[in-house]
Amino acid sequence: MSMCKRYLSLACSLTLAASSLVGCGSKDSSSTAGDTVQNTGTFTVSMAELQSQMGAGWNYGNTLEANSGGTPSETAWGNPEASQEMVDAVKAAGFNTIRVPVSYLDKIDDSNGYKVDEAWLNRVQEVVDYCYKDDMFVIINVHGDGYNSINGGWFLCNGDDQDYIREKYAALWKQIAEKFSGYDEHLIFESMNEEFDGVTYSGQPDPDYYANIMDYNQIFVDTVRASGGNNSHRWLLMPGWNTDIDQTTDPAYGFHLPDDPNNTAGENRMIVSVHCYAPWDYAGQEDYGTWLWGKRGQEIVEINKAPNINLARWGNEDYIVGQFQKLKETFVDKGYPVIVGEFGCIDKTPANSGIPNQIAENRVYYDGYIAGTAAKNGCIPVYWDNGYNGTYGFGLFDRTDCSQTQPEIISTIVKAVADKDPDAGHEVRVKKEVVKNDSVHAYIGLQTKVYTFRNTYNDAQYGGATEWFNTLVKWEGDDATDAGAVFSDADITADGTYTVSVSGYDFSADSDGLNMLFVSTDFQYAPAMKISDVVLKVDDTEIPIDDPLVMADSSNNLYIELVNIYNTDLAPLDFAMPTDSFSVTFTISGTSSVLG
Repeated sequence: MSMCKRYLSLACSLTLAASSLVGCGSKDSSSTAGDTVQNTGTFTVSMAELQSQMGAGWNYGNTLEANSGGTPSETAWGNPEASQEMVDAVKAAGFNTIRVPVSYLDKIDDSNGYKVDEAWLNRVQEVVDYCYKDDMFVIINVHGDGYNSINGGWFLCNGDDQDYIREKYAALWKQIAEKFSGYDEHLIFESMNEEFDGVTYSGQPDPDYYANIMDYNQIFVDTVRASGGNNSHRWLLMPGWNTDIDQTTDPAYGFHLPDDPNNTAGENRMIVSVHCYAPWDYAGQEDYGTWLWGKRGQEIVEINKAPNINLARWGNEDYIVGQFQKLKETFVDKGYPVIVGEFGCIDKTPANSGIPNQIAENRVYYDGYIAGTAAKNGCIPVYWDNGYNGTYGFGLFDRTDCSQTQPEIISTIVKAVADKDPDAGHEVRVKKEVVKNDSVHAYIGLQTKVYTFRNTYNDAQYGGATEWFNTLVKWEGDDATDAGAVFSDADITADGTYTVSVSGYDFSADSDGLNMLFVSTDFQYAPAMKISDVVLKVDDTEIPIDDPLVMADSSNNLYIELVNIYNTDLAPLDFAMPTDSFSVTFTISGTSSVLG
């Protein structure tokens, strides 16, 4: 998935202390890497059987491909570690395929023959084994290494030293292939993710860069086949330019499948990889300009006698049908399966506080339409779940307790694929109660440059549900201590002006600046809410904030950001660290959506 699609951008700003997140079951301690149940054997799956056996798929996204500063880390983007319990929940929901994106980055030692860190490769194997224990298909790839936007990205079609890239890529896949050579055909290797130059999303790609991608796919096939074992007949998945449907189906752009002379299966074992987030302004663009789509969207407009300004203007059902017909005619009909490795639609239910359930129903319909149309045309759809629930999230599950957060979407995708029915979600209705309160609350939060901090209200380790929340936490060695400050929070009972503050601590003696300063809340964000007249007070100095960043946090709660050194889009503030206090005063309107 490209980095412009949401990757828990609040993770670094909301996870202020270095700690591992705990989800619904941690790493399976009952087995070690290699202790598998059914990873070896003679299971094969033919072209004729592949689609029906793989069924509906789900991405374990923003986990093994997550990284911090070029170092892969499962929890770096705010998700818990992968677990057997989470895989069990996905299987129980009706999915039979899991795609596990994987980044390697600095886990590859260039100075030692490109050797991959053994512990990291063992961890990838553990997660693969979770899927095998549930008799699921599992796809692993080389994911974030191919992003121009990632620190440490090296696998670049527009890179200067292509000899180095090819040599390193071959060495990486040789080690992966050897690690899994005994695994049967439930395991599928995917050569790469959205490989492109980071600029050309549409139109004609640079032919030399596209040629490099085709060379990578050939290196991938040759390397895997040469590793022996079950890899001699394993299904191999590979994309064209940026996994784009048009730039893969039209030969004028440069896509072609590799030669595979060493395949011992007796039939084709290559799969084409594409992604589908069309139309992007509805499915993935993080704003409220477009939040209705297709036939169900038009019905919602008519039911509510509303203007159609928020209805997608392109990419409707006819467009989707046309895209998948191209895939069928170009590949499926010629004996090459197609996996739609990513599709989905972000949550825009807060776009209109009067009809959130109808907006959710439109999302159900869209996801079902993509999945059903894919299946109807012989393609295998795999939903993109990044673990993020709330505004602009793709999440279908809560990874902290393995529960379903979007049961209507899940059941619709599974049914749409099983029945090959694009209309599977058209009649689905969502009935989620909108909870209102007599009062809600706002809280000041901050982090100094030495990590003295107060985290957000919804932080799992230091937030409102913990004993630390009313403490200015200061680290001394390996221990968290109380710095002795006092917090004043706001009890919001109506539209009006409120102040939150922290006082009684010499911040100037602590460090020479802040990493973060924000206001978090315990109530849901809605576009109808407006924040204005924001003033930061540093001791006795008042600083008006003309353009504060107001958004939904990772729990879909209202969040106001004033300082964040991790967010380069936020204008820096000029102030001296106070000897006693910070306070933030703001005016809020539109609270009727949460107060009642």
